[in-house]
Amino acid sequence: MKLGAILKITRPHNCLLAGIGVLIGSIISVGSINEVPGWEVTFAFIAAALISGAGNTVNDYADREVDSVNNPERPIPAGEISPSEALLTSRILFVFGILSAILIGKISCLLLAGFNSGLLAYYASSLKKKGLIGNLAISYLVGSTFLFGGLAVGGLEIVGILSAMAALSTAGRELIKDIEDIRGDRKSESESFPLKVGRRKAATVGMILTASAIALTPIPYLLGVMGKVYLGVVTISVGTFVAGMLIINRSQDRESAHTASLTYKIGMSLGLVAFLLGSML
Repeated sequence: MKLGAILKITRPHNCLLAGIGVLIGSIISVGSINEVPGWEVTFAFIAAALISGAGNTVNDYADREVDSVNNPERPIPAGEISPSEALLTSRILFVFGILSAILIGKISCLLLAGFNSGLLAYYASSLKKKGLIGNLAISYLVGSTFLFGGLAVGGLEIVGILSAMAALSTAGRELIKDIEDIRGDRKSESESFPLKVGRRKAATVGMILTASAIALTPIPYLLGVMGKVYLGVVTISVGTFVAGMLIINRSQDRESAHTASLTYKIGMSLGLVAFLLGSML
């Protein structure tokens, strides 16, 4: 089993984003990066990253047949790692993620880490085939990284707004990704939302969810929690999301959905940068 294949299947970029979400949630909760307790947040960061990697890996394991059509370059269909090795990797990461959550020293963090781990496994095994509810589950999981950071330091007030923004934008992207994957989903037992209602309606729902996330972006600034740095960077993020919405509104073919999904991902990354800079400055 090659280390490169393990790193690839866990998607380190997504794991890092999960950890950054925890860091941002903790900073927002205490109000200053200088007041963030290093021990708790370090283990919260590690727990979120490991559990995210475990979820990505078990998801690829469950998706191995569909990926042979939609994404043949991924590690399992490409033969870089066997299904059994991928499953073992996910189990190890889940275990170490839970252990890291225990070391935070807060029962609320352990409960959330345990619940999210179970939800990730359930999503991969069956929930992802249930259409919109599966998309919403992933959206919750992304948003919960901010909550996890808040729980690690004992505060949840403004973090709830950030969590909602992340969840809504993720829900929009998940629907666009389903439009991109519709060809492979037809060959599986998936009940994806675009297959049920059509590409156009799925894209419309995705854009509504995205617009809802965008509508929340001024709130941290208006409440005085974040300043002009946040507002400037988040404006760029909003512009990126709008560009993605225009792409998927114009066409719902696979290429357009792929481009829109990538544009959304860039927008989400910029949003995280906005939150991080806004909380630090």
